[in-house]
Amino acid sequence: MSPTIWQTLFIGVVSTFSMDVLSAVAYRLRLTAPLSPHLIGRWFASVARAQPFHADIARTPSVGHELAIAFLVHYAIGIALVALYVRAMSQLGWPAGSLALTLAFGLCTNVLPWLLMFPAMGYGFFGLHGPAGTRLFLSSLLGHAFFGLGIWIGVRSVGLS
Repeated sequence: MSPTIWQTLFIGVVSTFSMDVLSAVAYRLRLTAPLSPHLIGRWFASVARAQPFHADIARTPSVGHELAIAFLVHYAIGIALVALYVRAMSQLGWPAGSLALTLAFGLCTNVLPWLLMFPAMGYGFFGLHGPAGTRLFLSSLLGHAFFGLGIWIGVRSVGLS
């Protein structure tokens, strides 16, 4: 069964929200130490200005509305990735509601920060040279696992399993 646009949007918002809430819990439990959302919004703005590469995004002048930019682009990416996931599962005839598949997909989405965003921000592949006090690799790994869990919750809640 192919999902509707509304189902896809719903799953995208649920999965991204799950990622955010569970990542905040992991941060409060001191399991993770991610980047400031301000830096992520700053980087998204620099990408929009066709200037994605930085020696250290933290040394780049701030831009207005960094949090709003981070929020909107983060959710747009989450929705787009969910659209890719549900479309692929539909085309392949695989169960979209499989916990193993949603977690695997969520973890695979780490290629975006690990191989694109962190290096372009100046923090190296996998974020291994991130700012002092951050643990970018682990923070991303857990956050994207939470994204996969959120896809599972969203898919099952709209009856696509």
